[in-house]
Amino acid sequence: MTIREDRGNHSPDTPEVLTTTEARQGASTHVTRYVLGWGLFLVICAFMIIYFVMYR
Repeated sequence: MTIREDRGNHSPDTPEVLTTTEARQGASTHVTRYVLGWGLFLVICAFMIIYFVMYR
């Protein structure tokens, strides 16, 4: 019996076992690292601009 066939037959006491692909809810793209990197860079630039405008 495969995992997919056993899904309807599990009791509340036993956890449902999923493969990595089945458990993943979102797309696994590599764009996230670029968005986080650019966001961090832009926040640092914004704080530098605020610092130089307010305190210099």
